[in-house]
Amino acid sequence: MDKDQLPFLDSSAPHFQHARALSLSVGAIRRAQGKANPNDFPVGSIEWHFAIENFAGDVLKALIGDSEGVDLHVGERPAD
Repeated sequence: MDKDQLPFLDSSAPHFQHARALSLSVGAIRRAQGKANPNDFPVGSIEWHFAIENFAGDVLKALIGDSEGVDLHVGERPAD
C-alpha cells in the first residue's frame, strides 16, 4: 500500500503525536532497562509476539500506573 493511502503515518493530529511520544518513551525506558523491544525481532516471529505483549503491558503501566495483580481485559478500564 502506498504511503499516500495511509495519511496517519505522517499525521500531525494531536492524538497521533501523543501516541507516538508514548511509544518512543516506553521504547527508550525498556531499552534502558535492558528489555527487548518489538523492533528487535523479525515481524511475526515468536520473539516478536512476546515482545509485543510485554511492550503493551508497559504501555498500560505508563497510562494507568502499575497494574500488577490487576486483571485487565481489552475494553475494560479500572474505576477512577
